Amino acid sequence: MKTRHGARYLLLLAVWGSGCNSSSPEPSDESEDTDTSELTYKPCDASQRVGQFTVELGEGYTAVQGRVLSGVVPANVRQVEAQEGECRLLRGRTLFCDPACGASQTCGEGGVCIAYPTARSVGTVRVQGLKAELSMTPNSAKFYSSAGTTLPHPGFDEGATLKLVAGGADVEAFSLRGQGVAALAASEGAITLERDKPVTVSWTPSASSAAARIHLVVDLAHHGGIAASLECDGLADTGSFTLPTGLVSRLLDVGVAGFPKVSISRRSADSVTTSAGCVDLLVLSQVDREILIPGLVSCSGDEDCPEGKTCHSDLTCQ
Repeated sequence: MKTRHGARYLLLLAVWGSGCNSSSPEPSDESEDTDTSELTYKPCDASQRVGQFTVELGEGYTAVQGRVLSGVVPANVRQVEAQEGECRLLRGRTLFCDPACGASQTCGEGGVCIAYPTARSVGTVRVQGLKAELSMTPNSAKFYSSAGTTLPHPGFDEGATLKLVAGGADVEAFSLRGQGVAALAASEGAITLERDKPVTVSWTPSASSAAARIHLVVDLAHHGGIAASLECDGLADTGSFTLPTGLVSRLLDVGVAGFPKVSISRRSADSVTTSAGCVDLLVLSQVDREILIPGLVSCSGDEDCPEGKTCHSDLTCQ
């Protein structure tokens, strides 16, 4: 079968462009302390997140990027339909405003139109603890990216202490901590998902990234336009995790589309509350694995389908 999965990093660069300037003045910071001995796993809650920076250890590259908005985008806050332990079944909410919102607005809580959140500058952003100095300024869209600087790869050592310092501009100055994670290696091959049957996701555990946790996202219907997923966060880095059978069955009931997948990431997470809202820093390594569902045939075109069936808009043969 053919797949249409692209590189997340390259797509973001195409959309946003580069905002990096390694010779820019560095924000003042009274302390170079990057100690992570007391670093806890503390990402922003989606209902409070207005910004995020990531330091990603990708396949063949290390990249830093991020942005901060003026407020929370309501559509990004999904409804928790069910929860079991560290796992939640999330679905997109239907927000309705009457009369309809204007071009620069979006429908918010309680059916009230609000100004659509816009990107804000946080001044020069400096990342300490990488193998090369990195100082970023925002591009015209107020997006931060290391694309203009050649970072060594891997850009940090496993277990390295990292710190992101924002000098302040539209949003006041702040700092966030992180820890270098080991490149995530997961079992090769697809994972079969069936109703009422236990499914275990496996990876190679890390012994050195003490502050890191595992984050799993099972997405079965992205290409069908269904905003639903099973997400498990803050998992211990033990090397395996069995997905809750009941939540898997409920996710299957929501619907499936072509090329379902599970994303597995090892990451450290720190957050800070600013005047705009919560901003977090993720240091991560992620891999995706194909999910097989009995009876589902994914396709990119009719040629991928069995005789007598055609490829539909949700990338399934019917």
